[in-house]
Amino acid sequence: MKKVNQFSRRWCTALVLAALAYTSSAQAWIEGEVVPNSGTHTYDFDLETMDISNNVVGGTISKSWDLGGNFGVTEYCTQRINDARYYSTTSTMTPSTSNPGYYRLNEYFDVKVEVWIAGNRSEYVTSPFTDETNRYSESCKPPSSRFNNVRSGSKGKITFRITKPVINGIVLVDHELVKVFGRRGLLSAGVLSGEALSTINIRSGIITVPDKCIINQGTPISVEFGAIPNTSEKLNGNNYVQQVPIQVQCKGGSFDTGYLNIKLGIQSAGSGVASFNSDYLGTNGANDRRDLGIVIKDSSGSTVVPNQFYDVPGFNNNQGVWNLTAAPIAKPGSIIPEGEFDAAATVVAQFQ
Repeated sequence: MKKVNQFSRRWCTALVLAALAYTSSAQAWIEGEVVPNSGTHTYDFDLETMDISNNVVGGTISKSWDLGGNFGVTEYCTQRINDARYYSTTSTMTPSTSNPGYYRLNEYFDVKVEVWIAGNRSEYVTSPFTDETNRYSESCKPPSSRFNNVRSGSKGKITFRITKPVINGIVLVDHELVKVFGRRGLLSAGVLSGEALSTINIRSGIITVPDKCIINQGTPISVEFGAIPNTSEKLNGNNYVQQVPIQVQCKGGSFDTGYLNIKLGIQSAGSGVASFNSDYLGTNGANDRRDLGIVIKDSSGSTVVPNQFYDVPGFNNNQGVWNLTAAPIAKPGSIIPEGEFDAAATVVAQFQ
């Protein structure tokens, strides 16, 4: 009998825990939570082409958007709430370490995002922000109330601030800026809703600068290795070497004011870097190419590591030739499957 009683108590405890877990998950809404009726509303805007003439650290350029378009929401409450709506924002971008009020967009730009809050507020507020009121009181009546006049995120401003001089411009495609959340009243202050009201995205845009570097007279650089063996003993980075002279001419903007310190780099593209050594470019092909890479070397025989910048000797009048070599290299001890392969990379420049 004693053992049966112990079993019964444990079994009942398990039932209680299961019931508590079920009860907890049934509470779906925070007090005053505002939820979009048809899922998060997306606001996409095009930057089109923006020209930055002041291509120096600290230079800025701004763009505004006003897309209109109301959407419906439902507010949930267990008691009547007569209060304003409060808004918060989040972003996948990290805050800038050098420019307060800005996010870090990439290595060249920080970006400030200001979202318009309507109602009786009628002003731009810099993201990120938490519980910013629209100063316009309405009522949520239990258990919920519906509204069809919401435009949160439809209007705002974006400011780009240069953190490093740009060459040849920047292309932005499908870049998320911020998400906007809402809540009626402050009974659940500081708590974000489970679903954003809207998401604000840059659909496309080009930021141009006067400073240009023309690589290989603007034509792609193609390197052919021909037929090569498939063993690592032969594919050691010293055989089947191809010369890759890269002509560079920089002009316009800062280049017209004098001779600058130009650095060049090889930026890995679709094929990435080699899985067995990140000092080499990776390769693609119909067959497995994880053990095959491309090693790039300069005129001194030193490896040019992808995604790093190097001083280039012999530059004069902001132009010159970067003499490189390329050779296939395999992971030691590997046998490379027969078939074609390719690798892709981009020559990039920076200046000081």
